[in-house]
Amino acid sequence: MDRRTLRRRAVKRVSAFFYNEEEDTPACNPDPTRVNCGEVVENPIQEDHRQICVSDDESVDEDDGIGSYMSLDEALSDWAVHFKVSLVALTALLAILRVHHPSLPKDARTLLRTTTSYTIQDLAGGTYHYFGILKAFEKSLIKIWSRIPDRHVFRLQLNVDGLPLFKSSPVQFWPILGLIHGVVRKPAVIALFCGNSKPNSLTEYVGDLVGELQQLSKGFVFHGKVCYMKVTSVICDAPARAFIKGTKSHTGYSGCGLAEVASQCRTDQSFALMSDEDHHVSMSPLSYVGFSMVTCFPHDYMHLVCFGVVRRLLDLWFAAGPLSCRLSSRQMEQISRKLIGSRQYVPMDFACKPRGLSERLRWKATELRQFLLYTGPVTLHNMLSSSVYNNFMLLSVAIFILASPSLSATFRDFAHQLLVSFVIPFSELYGPEFVTYNVHGLTHLSEDVKHRGHLDLISGFPFEDYLGRMKKMLRTPHHPLAQVIRRISEMDHLVENEALQEKRQLLKEHDHGPIPSCMVDCKVVQFEKLVTDGTIIKVSRDGDCCVKNGNHIAVIENLLQCEGKTYVVFREYQSMQPFFEYPLNSQELGIYLVGNISPQLKVIEMHRNIEKYVRLPHSDKFVAGPLLHTKQ
Repeated sequence: MDRRTLRRRAVKRVSAFFYNEEEDTPACNPDPTRVNCGEVVENPIQEDHRQICVSDDESVDEDDGIGSYMSLDEALSDWAVHFKVSLVALTALLAILRVHHPSLPKDARTLLRTTTSYTIQDLAGGTYHYFGILKAFEKSLIKIWSRIPDRHVFRLQLNVDGLPLFKSSPVQFWPILGLIHGVVRKPAVIALFCGNSKPNSLTEYVGDLVGELQQLSKGFVFHGKVCYMKVTSVICDAPARAFIKGTKSHTGYSGCGLAEVASQCRTDQSFALMSDEDHHVSMSPLSYVGFSMVTCFPHDYMHLVCFGVVRRLLDLWFAAGPLSCRLSSRQMEQISRKLIGSRQYVPMDFACKPRGLSERLRWKATELRQFLLYTGPVTLHNMLSSSVYNNFMLLSVAIFILASPSLSATFRDFAHQLLVSFVIPFSELYGPEFVTYNVHGLTHLSEDVKHRGHLDLISGFPFEDYLGRMKKMLRTPHHPLAQVIRRISEMDHLVENEALQEKRQLLKEHDHGPIPSCMVDCKVVQFEKLVTDGTIIKVSRDGDCCVKNGNHIAVIENLLQCEGKTYVVFREYQSMQPFFEYPLNSQELGIYLVGNISPQLKVIEMHRNIEKYVRLPHSDKFVAGPLLHTKQ
């Protein structure tokens, strides 16, 4: 959650509290410690399940809901957890507030309901705590339980990765994270190991996990219903995958997890039989759970493509590549100016705005993905040689297809051909020494998509985001494992106070138009911002006002509400051409070169056929393409 959202929530809650204090209406709010944080819910006992389902397209959203009423202690808990207020500071604040509100607890740990009962074990060369699968997802499962049929199979995705905690210390976390598709969007911690290195015993590290998975896979009773838990995939980077599978490192001979040296693909059966003895180091305890040890370990395209191949390409172009492919410092500055100049057009859906190439070594995975799929094809146009640019476009288009929920289903085989066509001339362009494990791994991505769905269903992005938040839970370098256990317990109690967001919200009312002539006589209310299913559309903002309506690319000029219906006022681009022809016509992907916007205003009722687009400047026109994040 960004600082702006936190600031808005804090101001809203504090303002509501003081408003209630001034009103002093005990008939409506008899408890003086109650804080009104929104409109009164007519039937607060009935939960709104409109965003709760058991499919991949919609899931429980616990980002920024605000309950109808929150007591003062609940509001303080919410504030303290989100702003990471120390227990000492919060206890001091409680001492001041208790003068006016004696019902408040004296100690911050009582207010936050910080757990004091937990077990930390010494195992595998470090300390370890097992949270448990059902315990980690219990509250989320309760919220959707009325929608779950008997004998439902939950699809669990696991993640294992190392997390260095301090720059001057070898102490690191090795968490086991989980994500249940169709139930939650955010991962939860199943187990957490802390030590100076990775666990020295795989059997001890995953022992509790294997035991619970074996029980859940046979069936479990939860609130009167029999259900099952099935592991569908394990998302790891290459070193963690080799560790958890008990195989050779990705840098070793026979290190590839999907292909043997003789180009014969590995199968679950050959892995179980250890047909390739050079590939195995030990028997992984996970093999006893019953899921596939080959197809359930897809490549994580965050590490493989973004951190691996895209970062390598940037290094080859601007530092270490052959002279025939390397760009000059002047060209580097020109590309950087284009990237920085496109910042105002990048939608709010992206976590980061584009940065210059001088900071490329500090680019995050989301920035590398943004460069590969959106800004790179535009800013590199006419900057790279035709052979190098066309080779890059093979990768960009292939990943764009595999990351799209719709395109990956129909163009998956074509994307595989593009990736093979990218890898084969790669050694000729840059040299065979640069054909690394990551470059080779591209040829397996389409097979992973075939078994597990589009790339964002099997990526490490949600887990990497959680690891970053986990690191911020630490307040001192002492007892890091105990600190995280306590912080997670505080956040678990906080979730109970959060309600679900509405699917559609109109925000920021205004009166400066434009209003189409056909609606001048109507009593309309104008808004600047529309939030629908997690997508943000803003009027008069370059990055969030471009949409596709049917077969036309349009710019949103106003948002209207009339008689309970939402209307979109827009202007369409009259010129729509393909942006590129190689390796296919860009219009097949929904990507266009647009220009000559119409002066005529049009209005339609808001519906799901309106799709948000990314619009980036290119010469005197714009390149417009689908925003894949809004299609998840």
